[in-house]
Amino acid sequence: MRKRNRSITADLTPLLDVIFILLFLILIRNAEAVDAKAAEAEEKIAEAQAQIAEAEALQENVQERLTEYESLLADAEIFYISILPEETGRTLQVIRDNSTESFHFDWDSTEAAWQFLQESVETKVGRAGQDKQVFLVFTYDGNKLYQSDFEMVSEVLNTAGHNKNVFVQYRETEQE
Repeated sequence: MRKRNRSITADLTPLLDVIFILLFLILIRNAEAVDAKAAEAEEKIAEAQAQIAEAEALQENVQERLTEYESLLADAEIFYISILPEETGRTLQVIRDNSTESFHFDWDSTEAAWQFLQESVETKVGRAGQDKQVFLVFTYDGNKLYQSDFEMVSEVLNTAGHNKNVFVQYRETEQE
């Protein structure tokens, strides 16, 4: 038998063509994904800019309202009313600026406390309520206040609150 001496030669050109085509397709696919991510990022940036513009408009609105409220409060009278529990009864306080009017009462003198509060509020509202806004703020501890005391103060404040320049607010606090 005779041996043939043939050499095997492989042409790698088609293989290189296939590799370059695959590489080209991968690059195109990645470029499309990058473009999609860029478009999504641009949308999010536009949304964020719109939210920033909206927040700035709200901030301007809040600043305008704050200025209005500050000017309103500068010309207003504010009275704080509270009932403080004590061992021998309760003390009704009406506070304006640094002046405090107090009335100590117990079960037998609840009517007198009601009259004190009514006269005090009517006098203060009458003097201030013609030209200025009057705020009556009733601060109380719901755990320590009797229902009858709350009703007494509510009745007086609701009566005074019927005036057009009088505003009533109830603030419940919990004190130890």
